Amino acid sequence: MSPDDPGRTGAENDDHSGSDAAAADEQVDALRALGNEHRLAILLALGDRESATRTNALELAFSELYDAVPVESTSQFFYHLSQLVGPFVAETDEGYHLTYAGDKIVRAVRSGLYETTPSFDPVAMAGACVVCGASDLEGVLRDERFVVRCRACDRTLLSDSFPRSQAADRSPAEVIESFGYRIWSTYVLIRGDVCPECYGRVDRRVDAHDGHETPGDAGQYTFAAVCRTCDFTIHLPVEVPAVFHPRAIALLHEHGLAPLDAPLWELFELFVSEAWTTDVRSTDPLDARFELDLDGDSLTLALDESFAVTPVVDPEPP
Repeated sequence: MSPDDPGRTGAENDDHSGSDAAAADEQVDALRALGNEHRLAILLALGDRESATRTNALELAFSELYDAVPVESTSQFFYHLSQLVGPFVAETDEGYHLTYAGDKIVRAVRSGLYETTPSFDPVAMAGACVVCGASDLEGVLRDERFVVRCRACDRTLLSDSFPRSQAADRSPAEVIESFGYRIWSTYVLIRGDVCPECYGRVDRRVDAHDGHETPGDAGQYTFAAVCRTCDFTIHLPVEVPAVFHPRAIALLHEHGLAPLDAPLWELFELFVSEAWTTDVRSTDPLDARFELDLDGDSLTLALDESFAVTPVVDPEPP
């Protein structure tokens, strides 16, 4: 899982220089509007009142908002408010309320997004390496990144930026557990072509990785999603779409494993076991088969170029 992987290429031959320059000017102007303590106070005042009244998009009259912000004069207040109207604050006949962008700024400040994330030393983790198959994993939070690596082959298996809000008030074990659930919430979005970061559309593909010699050929391919808008990129094992098919979930439940409650690194152990076999026959067009056999209960699933997962039914003998 690596959202900063530079895996996307755009339409290099299209000339968008004029529109790109105009968009850049708008972005600079919008960010410049935030560079003032009074303007940030206006946004926080709107957000605090929404929180106190439990009312989304709560509108405050000019006088109410002015009373909530420590500004010396109404003219000075009006100037700062006018700089926010448009990108961060909406003006209506009833007053003013936060836009989506304004709400995101308020939540980022509240969550401590701009503060340093705490760190912890490596912690041993359950699961197995999809590169070498060894059950020798560790997790570490350092330099604002959470990393899962294999100590046996010294390979990084998962890496992602980690916000202060997710690490605050959590022990190392709780941080690790929360990251496991965060991966699955991300996967739910990308399976619907939704970017977990900006909610734009994503393009999906399967990438090949040579040199993996794990049992069942696990780890040789990754399921990648790249946002067309913000370039957010994530790589997950190609086995993930298959393991969340209802038939696979039911079979695993019968044998004591609940995929949604098992973090990805513990499913690695399933993928490299003899119970699971991955066979990617082609990446373009995509044609993959996954076989799961648990104590004689077997299931074969297919993944096609539309990224749909379907059971494979063996033809009846003549």
